[in-house]
Amino acid sequence: MMSPDRLRLAMELLGSITQGELSRASGVSTTTISLFLSRKRTLRPTLAVRLVAGLERAFAPKGARLDTAFFMDGHDGRAGA
Repeated sequence: MMSPDRLRLAMELLGSITQGELSRASGVSTTTISLFLSRKRTLRPTLAVRLVAGLERAFAPKGARLDTAFFMDGHDGRAGA
């Protein structure tokens, strides 16, 4: 499952895409994104898939490709995670 840290990293890699921009690209509410990033909410798999699709749409105009496996593998790179 996607982690808040990896979502934040993807947003930064896009040139600091805002939560509002990600919301428009993914169809996921800014409230849900905010709660997820602050670790106050977990995401249902369907919402995680929508966020990844939104990230892919945001990466495409930059000529970049999103490695969806990196964002969906369930590891966030922290020790003991």
